[in-house]
Amino acid sequence: MTARQVYAAVIGGGAAGLMCALRAAERHPGERIVIIESADRVGKKLLVTGNGRCNLTHIGADASSYYGEGSSTLINILFENYNSDAVLWYFGDLGLLTDVDEARRVYPRTNLASSVLDVLRLQLRRRGVEELCGSIVTGVDRREGGYAITTPAETIFSRKVVVAVGGRTDYAGRDSGSGALLRRTGLRMTKLSPSLSPVRVKDDALRSLKGIRADAKVTLIRKGQAVRDSRGEVQFTENALSGICVFDLSREANKGGCELSLNLLPALGFREIRRELQARIRRAGDAPVSEIFIGMFHKNLALFVLKKCGISPFASCKNISDKELNNLCRMITDCRFACEASADFRKAQVTAGGVSLSEIDPNTFECKAHEGLYIIGEALDIDGDCGGYNLQFAWASGMCAGDSL
Repeated sequence: MTARQVYAAVIGGGAAGLMCALRAAERHPGERIVIIESADRVGKKLLVTGNGRCNLTHIGADASSYYGEGSSTLINILFENYNSDAVLWYFGDLGLLTDVDEARRVYPRTNLASSVLDVLRLQLRRRGVEELCGSIVTGVDRREGGYAITTPAETIFSRKVVVAVGGRTDYAGRDSGSGALLRRTGLRMTKLSPSLSPVRVKDDALRSLKGIRADAKVTLIRKGQAVRDSRGEVQFTENALSGICVFDLSREANKGGCELSLNLLPALGFREIRRELQARIRRAGDAPVSEIFIGMFHKNLALFVLKKCGISPFASCKNISDKELNNLCRMITDCRFACEASADFRKAQVTAGGVSLSEIDPNTFECKAHEGLYIIGEALDIDGDCGGYNLQFAWASGMCAGDSL
């Protein structure tokens, strides 16, 4: 059987792959370009981003919000031509109307992720790009003048190949098999780990907080040193801490061997909290100490803090010692949770790790060791904070590679 002949094949129909195929089609009208997607349709993960709203970029995104060895250099080069302004201009040209919220996150005006996918697929169809869905790539082999791409149904010969297979998991939390495909290229890869995910912690009393939310400053502590912090709403589950502020620390926290410290009253200093508790204790008189937290914390969170300090919630306020008061203040400002190492990708929005950035040309995303082979998006060892940063990189890397094919 004669192999299908194409100019460029994009393996992976996610955000980066779709953008890459569209840009390539614009620059090479008349050439055959195909998207090979293992799922039954393209863009499935895109449809669930931003809780179905699709936070498609972040205004002013820069290298400070990206991680991975060499990420700063790559982002600085990439965003010279493909920053958030360039991405928004391009989507606007495709017909997508957008809004920016107070945190500078960008959403489609419809508040529907499907709108983002629809404008991309419309232009891909108009440009004649073919979608081969339900096709699992089992091999990519170098041939004279290009590459032979093997699927169970056929072999495709392509002059250029773009690997845009995403991370460790697909939209449904299943292993996408991308790691095996990339390892066969012989390129150096860093260890994959879940990021932008809940962080499992060790605390038997945590289940009493299940379902509770609290504003907090969260600090990652490793070897007694503060590594990074974030502030926002923490969500408690029976065995993990969640919420955007926790997600932003999960890349490191999921490695284990560290702690998350919660400051439950981040707007107040230690002395201010102590004065407030002293005043409440004086007013409470003989009442149970649990009452001093009414109007301050959720009842179960107050009971959790007392338990961590070894104080009975029924203890009389007038019997609380200065030492116990100081312990309460310390617990409120520095409530520690030991993080468990995790390789569970099922609830992760992003995969950290991937093909080393040293393997690609940052100006084109072409592999230095394999002419005509490009790698983009989450398949690379780069990931960003929560808030549109990862999609910004997906679009930007897709645009850059597509323009370079």
